[in-house]
Amino acid sequence: MLLLNSIVSRSCAATLFFALGSFSLMQTVSAQAGGNTSVYSPVINGEALRGLSTVTSAESMGAGRLSFDLLAPWYRQQTGYLTTPNVGANVFTTSGAFSYGVSSYIDLFGAVDCFGSSNYLNTDRTYGLGTIRAGAQGSLPFPKFSFIRMGGQTEIIGGTSQNQINTYRADGYNYFETRTGYDFLGKLMQTFVAGSEDWGVKLHLNEAGVIDINKNDPALLLLGAGLQGNLGFMVLGAELNSRTRANDMAFATDPVWFTPSVHFRTPYQMNAMAGVDISLSQDRPDNAPRALEPYRLFGALAFSFDMLAGRRAAELARRQKAEQEKAALEAKAAKSDRDLVTKTVSDSIALANEKNKDHMHREAADARAAKATADSIAAANALAAKTAADSLALLKSANDLAYEKGKRSDAEKQLLSTGELLLDAVYFETGKTVISINSKPYLNIIGKMLLKYPKLQIEVAGHTDNVGGTDYNIGLSQGRSASVRDYLTMTYPALNSTLSSHGYGMSMPKADNNTKEGRQSNRRVELRVINRDALLEYSQM
Repeated sequence: MLLLNSIVSRSCAATLFFALGSFSLMQTVSAQAGGNTSVYSPVINGEALRGLSTVTSAESMGAGRLSFDLLAPWYRQQTGYLTTPNVGANVFTTSGAFSYGVSSYIDLFGAVDCFGSSNYLNTDRTYGLGTIRAGAQGSLPFPKFSFIRMGGQTEIIGGTSQNQINTYRADGYNYFETRTGYDFLGKLMQTFVAGSEDWGVKLHLNEAGVIDINKNDPALLLLGAGLQGNLGFMVLGAELNSRTRANDMAFATDPVWFTPSVHFRTPYQMNAMAGVDISLSQDRPDNAPRALEPYRLFGALAFSFDMLAGRRAAELARRQKAEQEKAALEAKAAKSDRDLVTKTVSDSIALANEKNKDHMHREAADARAAKATADSIAAANALAAKTAADSLALLKSANDLAYEKGKRSDAEKQLLSTGELLLDAVYFETGKTVISINSKPYLNIIGKMLLKYPKLQIEVAGHTDNVGGTDYNIGLSQGRSASVRDYLTMTYPALNSTLSSHGYGMSMPKADNNTKEGRQSNRRVELRVINRDALLEYSQM
């Protein structure tokens, strides 16, 4: 065991040293990766917060993130003492935890623990309810590109268990899961981030103090460090944890353990974890109880859901659209101002050249000086009058253009700015391609609008959700798009040469087909401009 402890200790120290040395190199990778966005659910710990099995990350879960974790450890008692189960007893616990991100920097969490055993002879409580825990975590608002995160945590540990399995000092892996007393825990966390959420390294540091509310036991000092390596769908973890009395510190003989673990992440809100806790505690003198058994195995399942993902995506799309429209208007106004200034300067130069030419003629022929001067004055007056008239005409043209554009409907603005228009008032019965009678007034408005822009080649595109087979959905979407095109061309024959139809089935979803709202959004008919170069001409008109 001493040899195993030495090897594990050296491996852990070398791994932490390597991670710290690689941070400066990984910062470039982190900046290029674009923050912490990932297709995978975050790795969460036994309290359903970010982190490894026991170590907690200073990163918040994020507003609207709801997480659940089910952790199941087991170990076998190999050496018996008066304060521990008998030799050969199998002890296992089960922890169910949840957390919810109430904001970008505050998480609430809670957990319920149970314990059970087999071959446990020296107790009449071989199974039962363990502790009940509840708390809150806050993270400081560091910028997203920062390589460090910091936060704090408070937790109440309700000692409802009827069997404190290890009763000497604060021994046992499951000390807090089987507490019979009530404790208050305060924790500080620091997390150093290098790389992205998909490919990168994180170092978590925890410092915590635990006070017995009943004032029966001394305060405890908890220290933890965890190295997390993100490798796409797989995450490797290495943790080092210590628990000792604050008034009588004994780091070597009190509980200290090393935890390697592997986590498998999926894009489908579920993660799985497996690992082993390995004791590094030295034997106590005078045959006092050993702090930890040699090892403990555990496995966990975690589920994490982003309850606000749809709202955030819609808000981002709205902001991007508004910024694009503002930029387009500013560019158009700037171009109009430049054109007006250029014309005014050109007219002034032409007038000056004409005056110089007249002056040269006066010096060459005194006899024609009076007539040339009169002609120059007349030409200058005429040119000034023409310049003023042209300027007024240009200004009137710009005002007329702004007025005509202001009369355009929201549908026209959408089609001319993006090249796409969702026909959100066109309805069909389920599984049918016949346009409902309520849709025809709306299509009449769309048809009249399209007559204004005869140079646009437009495709009527049909889309469906993922309910039903591929061939069925393609046929349904093609039939619906053709029905819309046929109605428009029959009502407005001039559109026959500019409209086409195509069904894409379920191949181009705009929302998540796993939700009712997402499937409703995906069942749609759209107008899509094929010759987008013609949009520039109409946007300048």
